[in-house]
Amino acid sequence: MQKTEYSGKRPHGSTTVRVLFLHRFDRMGGAERALLALVREIQKENVEPLLLWPRKDAAYRALQEQGVRCAILNVPGWRRPGSLPLIPLAVLRLRRLLDTAAIDILHVNNFRAAPIGLMASRWAGIPCVSHVREQIPAKRIEQFWLRSCDFLIAVSRAVQDILLKEGLPRDRTATVYSGLDVSTLPADPVSHSTRKALGIAPDDPVVGIVAHILPHKGYDDLFQALALVKEKFPRVKCLIVGHAPRRRYTRRLQGLAERLSIRKRLIFAGFQEDVYPFLGAMDLFVLPSLVEGQGIALLEAMAMRRPVVATSVGGIPEVVRDGETGILIQSRDPEGLAEAVIRLLEAPRLARAMGEEGRKRVEALFTMEAEAERTSMVYRQVLAASQAASL
Repeated sequence: MQKTEYSGKRPHGSTTVRVLFLHRFDRMGGAERALLALVREIQKENVEPLLLWPRKDAAYRALQEQGVRCAILNVPGWRRPGSLPLIPLAVLRLRRLLDTAAIDILHVNNFRAAPIGLMASRWAGIPCVSHVREQIPAKRIEQFWLRSCDFLIAVSRAVQDILLKEGLPRDRTATVYSGLDVSTLPADPVSHSTRKALGIAPDDPVVGIVAHILPHKGYDDLFQALALVKEKFPRVKCLIVGHAPRRRYTRRLQGLAERLSIRKRLIFAGFQEDVYPFLGAMDLFVLPSLVEGQGIALLEAMAMRRPVVATSVGGIPEVVRDGETGILIQSRDPEGLAEAVIRLLEAPRLARAMGEEGRKRVEALFTMEAEAERTSMVYRQVLAASQAASL
């Protein structure tokens, strides 16, 4: 395990909160990008973060160069075959780190690591906070011990409502929207060089999505909708940015694309560390998810002034204003998706206006400053409750 710069002693009277962020990294996605952004920003709120990272790779070195303290611990999966023998050692190492780094709060970035975090934090005698970044069925609350967490941070009211419906106390849950640092975005929202590199002509309409290629992201509906859009816009392209973790599902999608005669319309860019040049190559952004906690990619697209067509599920309506920053449709409705896309492609002035409103909405409601401030307030609320309970 990597040694940290923390010691077990603090300056007398220090009000700094030391937080260890626990996350099981399978692959980089929305939850991971949100975590890294929060860790960087929350230092401004008198919070000292310590981030667990699975290995000493390029990302680990980059984080250290940016001043983010990291420790090496590859967190085993909970309820995964083969993980059971690895869990006790991981908990022991985590417990030691909590003690030697004088951590005040353990923050689980995604509920799937909550049981491991809870075992170590209870052993160390400190509170455990867990993010819940997706719509979860009731059984997950029990399977991942969420009732035992000291506090749950939901990324949308839709996610918080699920927790409350299942009996979680209101005073131990809160909605904290994930945010963006718009100051880091490209000055030019249009990426001509990216379009050229991808073989996209200047006048080709481009519909795009940033999401791992998984069934719940609605790719089946997107492909069916694209076949309908192609009838109106024969040169339309669909730019897909995301990892394809399930080979069987990817092969099935490729077969669907062949049957729909849209294979040549698809551009698979794969996983991209920096999604903004690819968002800049799109004319509009689509997210036909079947379930969605909030959708970091929605914020990224709106911040790049891209109009959005998305399903009205989960936390999406809290992000996208129907008719103002984009168009909301029902899930599992390829025809409705195609109609919305065609409407925006036919009305570029409307699309640009929606894109501008989307950028304003991100700047007003979904900033990193707001997320970091609200999260630090949760920490202090949890610490105050823990201290009161120990009296």
